Amino acid sequence: MSTFITIFSMMVIGALIGGFTNFIAIKMLFHPYHEVKVFGYKLPFTPGLIPKRRNELSEKVGEMVTKHLLTPEVFKEKLLNPSTKSVLEETIKVQFNTLREKNYTIQNFVDRVDYPLEDKLNATLKETIKNKVDQYYDAHKQDEIQSLIPEEIYEKINAQVNRVTPEILNKIDEYLLSEKGEQDIQSMIEEFFEQKGKMVGMIQMFMTIEDIVARVKKELRNVVSQDKIKNMIDLQVQTEYQKWMSKPLDEILTSDRKDQAKTVISEELTSSVNVHKYLNLPLHELAPQLFTYMEGEGTERFINYVIQKIGDNISLILERMKLAELIKDQIDRFELSHLEKLVIEISNKELKLITLLGFVLGGIIGLFQGIIAIFV
Repeated sequence: MSTFITIFSMMVIGALIGGFTNFIAIKMLFHPYHEVKVFGYKLPFTPGLIPKRRNELSEKVGEMVTKHLLTPEVFKEKLLNPSTKSVLEETIKVQFNTLREKNYTIQNFVDRVDYPLEDKLNATLKETIKNKVDQYYDAHKQDEIQSLIPEEIYEKINAQVNRVTPEILNKIDEYLLSEKGEQDIQSMIEEFFEQKGKMVGMIQMFMTIEDIVARVKKELRNVVSQDKIKNMIDLQVQTEYQKWMSKPLDEILTSDRKDQAKTVISEELTSSVNVHKYLNLPLHELAPQLFTYMEGEGTERFINYVIQKIGDNISLILERMKLAELIKDQIDRFELSHLEKLVIEISNKELKLITLLGFVLGGIIGLFQGIIAIFV
């Protein structure tokens, strides 16, 4: 009986030692979190294994994930997967349908971030126009006006100038035939007779004022219709036109006038662009061809292009993302208690089996020790 009690006692003691030893070993993976000192001396095995090697562990995990798990080949294979393409296509089409059905505008998205986009665009547009005017003026202020006008427009201006002389003569003729012209001629003749006295006034004895006016009108119309008069007027018009076209820009448009002009131009052009209208126009009306294209074959082409580009540059993208460092930083930010809880939740059964194995092995060892102790 004493032999059985001895063997059983040694089995129990061995089991307790083995189980408790494994339990302590598991706990020492995490505990203590910090080193412990007694009388100024650091106790061995403090801090625990994982806290002590945390930096190396997180670094190795980052390297393992990037080199063996999330490799460029894995990303590219996943991107090229038909199911991925299908999900992306469906997502894009749903988004475009939502934009169309709810009449989303650019302003809707701007309002969400509370940004004065319209004011900024108008201010930028005005400033850009002013800068362009200044740059153009500084670059061409010594150039002749003629050289600054596009050839097509210059030809149209010449055609209009060639019509000036006929238009002038036509207006003179219309004036002479008008009631106003007749009244002015009569007024001038009467004034002339009053100034010249009785000798000239005697003419009135043979001709009435109306006859004189008619005769003067006829002679004036004859003069105006002569080619000599036409050529003379045309020569003066062309001379003044060529003289004006030969002047440098800064003589026609001085710096002060330029500043006034650029302000007016910037205001007018900005008003003509009407930024407010385009910001509040539904996107499907602002870019109808884009919506039609994306609802058809555009989505597939767009996704194929994006996937191809990402796939070709995935190595560079991951390198610039510094994924290994990102994983390491995230692990380093974990609280040790949270990390311990996470590990235990994942491997709780295995850790319990390890503890149980310690009891079993300890019990078996105790059994053999008891047998040996009895027979030796």
